[in-house]
Amino acid sequence: MKTILHIVGNRPQFIKLAILYKELATSQHISQKIIHTGQHFSLSMSNIFFDELHIPAPEVNFNIQNASAQLFVGEATEKLYQYFLGEKESIVFVYGDTNTTLAGAMAAKRCGLQLAHFEAGVRTYDNAMPEEINRILSDRLADVNYCCTQKNYTTMLAEGYSNAIPTEVLLTGDLMLDAFVKIEPTSKRIVEYNEYVVCSIHREANLSNSQNLESIVNALNILHKDIPIVMPMHPHTQKRIAEYGINVSFSVLEPLGYPDMKNLLMHSKYIITDSGGTSREAYFLKKKSLIIMDKPFWPEILDQGCSLNTAPIENEIIQKYNALPLLKSNFETNIFGFGNAAEKIREHLTSFLVS
Repeated sequence: MKTILHIVGNRPQFIKLAILYKELATSQHISQKIIHTGQHFSLSMSNIFFDELHIPAPEVNFNIQNASAQLFVGEATEKLYQYFLGEKESIVFVYGDTNTTLAGAMAAKRCGLQLAHFEAGVRTYDNAMPEEINRILSDRLADVNYCCTQKNYTTMLAEGYSNAIPTEVLLTGDLMLDAFVKIEPTSKRIVEYNEYVVCSIHREANLSNSQNLESIVNALNILHKDIPIVMPMHPHTQKRIAEYGINVSFSVLEPLGYPDMKNLLMHSKYIITDSGGTSREAYFLKKKSLIIMDKPFWPEILDQGCSLNTAPIENEIIQKYNALPLLKSNFETNIFGFGNAAEKIREHLTSFLVS
């Protein structure tokens, strides 16, 4: 029996992990361990997800809390490398496009371990994005690449994967959709508003530039005058807003766990976000969304008229938000599969391990 080493560090990875871990636990050929880098280390962004989603405690938590992405990747890679030296019969499984993903991928290959990457083939073709670098390198290093969408799968094939680049590429659908289908929302009332817009802002490109963040907040303050804007605020966002001295007049909540966040999104009118995960959740809920990114990770959603994207410019944000009611949206396509991605991954891993 081989062991799957799940390498995680942030909220979206915990959600995907929760679904896949439970599915893989049904296989007699697979044992599992969870390795937490500590990329999200606060109670509100880490422990709450393990508790609410009933994920087993990590085998180890490195608690790496470096502010610098470079220092984080370096330290995480070294710690994972040292850990992997004692796990020679294991397969490393990484999720998405974070610094944790890249560190796990590099450490795995330096130790000669097989590597599986979920969420392969996403491309913005903007190498200034740290996420783009992380995902391209992780795709390249992986022995198995699992794709969420047909577009991702086609991209991988066009780049020469499974031919010029020898790796297995599979179209599985999205674990985020599995989670949406399987994890019930809380029944409690999160806010008192009858009609509101949910907003989530956390992307580094929007936080590290004070002008970008101020433009976003100013736009939200203006929109809030017409309809309540509700933001469960990421700790990093809160820190930067305080650091830059930006005035916030919309409604701010503490970070929410998955069931509470699903409830909040379900009852919203629209969703404004710079999150790849939240933009997908908006699509699952058939909610029109505004994505504050020049090059969104999931253009498939825009192609179906379910979302608009905008640069972090105050007037453009307001203009694009006001255009949301005019969108002719098609929410009926199965862009992200059918909610059985975990089952497909289990079936493949089982055959991969016993072959």
